[in-house]
Amino acid sequence: MQFLASLMRRQPLPIDRHRPDRPKKRKALVICTHLRPGRVKRRSKYVMQPISGLHVASLIDSEHFDVRLYHEDWHGPFDPHHAEKYDIVFLTGLQPDFDRMRQLAYFFRSAGAKVVAGGSICTMFPEFAAQFFDAVCAGGVDSVRQVVADFERNALQRIYRSPIMQISSYAVDYSLLAKSGISPSVHLMESSRGCSFRCSFCVIPQEVGGHAKYDLSHLSATIDNALKTSPLFSFRRWYPTIIFLDNNFSDDRRFMLQVCKLMRNHPKIRGWAALVTQNIMHDRELIKYMADAKCITLFFGLESFDQALLKKYKKKQNLGRHKIIDDIAFAESNGIGIGYGYLFDPRLQTVQVMEDQIRMIGQHPALPMPVYLSVVAPLAGTEGFWSDLASRQLRPNLRLRDLDGETVAYSNLADDTDAIVTFLEKLFRRPWTIVSRLSIFLKTVRRIIRSGTYDPIHWYIIAAANLHCFVWSSTSPAQARTYLAGSELLDPQYEEFPPDISREDYQHYFEPIALTDDTGGPAEWLKPYIPQMKEKRVPQAFKQANKAESAGVEAST
Repeated sequence: MQFLASLMRRQPLPIDRHRPDRPKKRKALVICTHLRPGRVKRRSKYVMQPISGLHVASLIDSEHFDVRLYHEDWHGPFDPHHAEKYDIVFLTGLQPDFDRMRQLAYFFRSAGAKVVAGGSICTMFPEFAAQFFDAVCAGGVDSVRQVVADFERNALQRIYRSPIMQISSYAVDYSLLAKSGISPSVHLMESSRGCSFRCSFCVIPQEVGGHAKYDLSHLSATIDNALKTSPLFSFRRWYPTIIFLDNNFSDDRRFMLQVCKLMRNHPKIRGWAALVTQNIMHDRELIKYMADAKCITLFFGLESFDQALLKKYKKKQNLGRHKIIDDIAFAESNGIGIGYGYLFDPRLQTVQVMEDQIRMIGQHPALPMPVYLSVVAPLAGTEGFWSDLASRQLRPNLRLRDLDGETVAYSNLADDTDAIVTFLEKLFRRPWTIVSRLSIFLKTVRRIIRSGTYDPIHWYIIAAANLHCFVWSSTSPAQARTYLAGSELLDPQYEEFPPDISREDYQHYFEPIALTDDTGGPAEWLKPYIPQMKEKRVPQAFKQANKAESAGVEAST
């Protein structure tokens, strides 16, 4: 508060008594917000945490700011009672987390801090997002430097824009992890951003629009920094492994091979993992090369064995005559553990079809269990979202919070609604009622034997991926869930507001943001974006729907 008072009086900053030649550092906080899929308040310390917060924090000058990094999945929900400690706060999160960003913004702004927000909704709908924060970053993290400079001049702009494909030169400060009490067992980094494929359910074609690479020397320096700053008595110091969290590590084959060579020749790296597309799984020579370069795990978007679903979502890299199960077995026989996500679409698939698919996966000896199980979520701003909104397929009062991959977001389903809800409750909370624990245990043992390695770390990686969907299901909310958008249970954080909050502030910061109204049409705030995106992003169905609506208005007039 001393700083805020001095700023209002336009007086010099207080002097640090320990360093009389230097002004007292201001306090900056970066929060990766997170609302758990289970809609409960707990922390998981799951290793696949986003690293966007680390990049944001690294762009804040530590000479002038005392920077802290907070991750709500690792630390648990942030305690609003500590909001008064900070001068500037950066918030980021995925689409289902946007409400949490608004909630925290209320507490920090009430305490006098300036709040800057970024992430998917801020990138796709920056003018809408700007009403909740002091500033919004649309696009990549590179605008953070300008935000901080303007903050120091007391001249924050409303919206900062930086293309995600624009990667400027900056050092990622991995010492911030240990300083902030975050200690994953592996090193998390990225060698590129974006993806050239245009799957209709994915936000990357709209947010990024392509693929951009880091400079190889920059990547090498980043790896060395991560190794050097890791705690002395930590697993990632004594057994250094890297997970590349690139949206598509395999997008640029030439660059990917250069990174593989860097990994192979690095004297300290014991193994690495990456996120790739399914098409590279068919290249046996490439898989061998990656295994020789210390690759121990590949995660790819298998999504579904249902060809109709893959075609609907333009997952063209997964279509073809290749036998993906044989490709998985080949990779694992070369020591590369395979992980993948699996999608269900209750508009196209009955309960029987979905149960048959998951049982087939569970019973097949060569197929690992999916690391993630999910129903398709119409992420706001994607091609699929605009098409579903135009054809009135989205449920009434669909909320951003409902885009969590567990909640049914659609009105017209292929089966009885109650039957689908019952299936989803078993799938996400009691998967062993569909696929037995014994069969998964035996499958895990077979995969370990087939890997041909005596490395217990590799055994753990295989087992952890195979059992992840069972571990993920271990938490359930105390209240019953509907698994239906618009009526689904909300997180406890929605009720954690001051008793004396005004009605206006409650509506502004704590009521969930809806994407559709009570008839399934677009919410009011979304309507201004429809003409803006019509020519570039909105499919023909939306144009026809708008024409029909206009014709109806003229007729009624």
